[in-house]
Amino acid sequence: MNTKDLIGGLLAGAAIGVAIGILLAPKSGRETRQDVANGSRRLTDSLKGSVDESFESLKGKFNVGVDEAVKRGRETANNLGEKVKV
Repeated sequence: MNTKDLIGGLLAGAAIGVAIGILLAPKSGRETRQDVANGSRRLTDSLKGSVDESFESLKGKFNVGVDEAVKRGRETANNLGEKVKV
């Protein structure tokens, strides 16, 4: 199981648990709506943080791949230059 699946599962489980807890709690409608709104904000913030972390990780992997491709390209060009010398 990779980290992304684990985080997604934990967030989904947390959201479901919060929703069930809020709906079953003995509170007034106004308090329940406020709790739902607050829970939604927290979930949104948490998801945004996870997406930002995933994006940064992907960006880092992409940059490493580009650097490696440039390095190999330069090595190939240097090797060709040595072979073609007149």
